[in-house]
Amino acid sequence: MTAGGGTADSGGFVLDPIQTSVLDYWHRARGARATPLLDALDPLNFDPSVLPYLIVAEYLDDRGRVRYRLAGEKMVERWGANFRGKRSDELFTGDYREHVEKCFALTWSERCPVYSEGIFRWNDGGWVRTTRVMLPFAAEPDGDPVRVVVVQVFLPGVPGRVAPEIRVLGPAGMTFGMAVAIPGSPSDRRRQG
Repeated sequence: MTAGGGTADSGGFVLDPIQTSVLDYWHRARGARATPLLDALDPLNFDPSVLPYLIVAEYLDDRGRVRYRLAGEKMVERWGANFRGKRSDELFTGDYREHVEKCFALTWSERCPVYSEGIFRWNDGGWVRTTRVMLPFAAEPDGDPVRVVVVQVFLPGVPGRVAPEIRVLGPAGMTFGMAVAIPGSPSDRRRQG
């Protein structure tokens, strides 16, 4: 399994095989609960090809601010430094911080997987396309999520600038038919089915 080879068309977007494998793990771990319990979160149970693309973060508040607890080697390589132990508000600024924290906040409030896709500019002037699948874990049954697993892949080729996209991977059996457009604050959400 390698990152960047999209599969599984899921309602207008394509999940990478690495993202699909972690999403499948999350579904198995949650059973009948809305979110799996934190004690089910063991990265060593993931397919080894996932680990370089894996991020584990802890929620600091319901607005999406997080502290990064684990950063896989491909993430560290891409960012140029190990951001383990850093907070999102220490690492990011401006629109990118707003986008990242909005994704985390949505994962927390909806208590289900969130898919995010966007194109952004690196400090070296280059553009990169990235996709993320974000999966919440709770400390107790029916409790608030306390950790989130992110599997982020970087894709070659940038087909022009597009607005970031965020989708909730729907709660009804966790099918992929439900999309959430976020034009502004969470109260502005429009659901599409």
